[in-house]
Amino acid sequence: MAISTILSYLHAPILAILVVLYLKQKFQLKTTKYLFQALAFGVLSIVVFIASDLIMEVLGLDTLKSLKRSVFYSFVVIGFGSQIGIFAILRYVFFKKRQFKGPIDGIIYAILIALGFSTAAVPLFGEGMFAAVPASLFLYTLPWASLFFAVMMGFFTGLGKYRKNRLIDSLTGLGTSSFFMGFYYFAFLTKEDTVLILFGIGIIIMAALFTVKAINTKLESSNTSN
Repeated sequence: MAISTILSYLHAPILAILVVLYLKQKFQLKTTKYLFQALAFGVLSIVVFIASDLIMEVLGLDTLKSLKRSVFYSFVVIGFGSQIGIFAILRYVFFKKRQFKGPIDGIIYAILIALGFSTAAVPLFGEGMFAAVPASLFLYTLPWASLFFAVMMGFFTGLGKYRKNRLIDSLTGLGTSSFFMGFYYFAFLTKEDTVLILFGIGIIIMAALFTVKAINTKLESSNTSN
């Protein structure tokens, strides 16, 4: 196995550990138990992704022989199939914990779950588990892309702590991250380099804005309670 391949496989777990260490220092956490739990659950979420791909394989829909088939595979299998497992863990495991208080917590847990997912997904993509690996750069950028998509999922899901329409907020988070994940894969698949660059810049800006909004929301909530 080439060194470049090994490095691409190690990218996600190293990034995940750095995020945990940063959060521990930033918030002076006494324990990182829940953070590592999120990573572990994220790794397990790959089962849902594999299952969705196997279903498409049985149905003969994983052969990307046309543009229509490529669009379907990108947005349904790669997009929705990868994000539904992450969302289920975020919404039905961590959302219910008392430490989960709003959008910023949603973002933190979603990021860690997504990095856990990427830790398992990158080697599987690299070994040809799924229909196609668009480019070697895809393996290196997947952890970062998953992180940025998780910000959006976590933000909207976390809003459910403040508002009554939790279903709408949750579906918005899932739909947004699924669409962007599908678009990201499809742009790689079609080798639209300019589109990828613009998409990457846009996603980074959006993730930053959502994070700032989540922090401000937490501060407003704290001031109100006081």
